[in-house]
Amino acid sequence: MRSSAQLERRRFERAPITTQVEFELTNSSSGPSRIRKHMANISTGGLFITTEEPIRAGTRMVVRFELPSNKHRVIAVSRVSYVKKGIGLGVEFLSLDDEDREEIEAYIASLKSMSRVS
Repeated sequence: MRSSAQLERRRFERAPITTQVEFELTNSSSGPSRIRKHMANISTGGLFITTEEPIRAGTRMVVRFELPSNKHRVIAVSRVSYVKKGIGLGVEFLSLDDEDREEIEAYIASLKSMSRVS
C-alpha cells in the first residue's frame, strides 16, 4: 500500500521539461539569494529542480522560468517539499495564478499529443 506522501506526489500529472529555472530563497538567514539550475519535470502542482545545493525541505522560494513551448514566463511562490540528496529538489507551488496554471496545463497536453503522434 502506498503512503500518503507517495499518493500526494502523484496527484498531479508530470511532464518532462529541460529548461532553466531561477529561484530565490525567501527565508534564508543570509538574505535572498538567486540560483539558476535546470528543471527535470513539471506539473500544475510543482516542479523538480536538478541541483546539489543543500536546501532543506520547507524552505520557501520564488521560482521563475519560461515554458519552452511558448516562452510564457511563470513566477510562483513555492516551497521545497522534498529533497533527493545530491540529485535535486521537489518544489510545490504555493501561489500560482490562473494564467500560469493554464499555460503549464497546455504545455503538458502538447507533450501528450506529440507522444501520441510519434
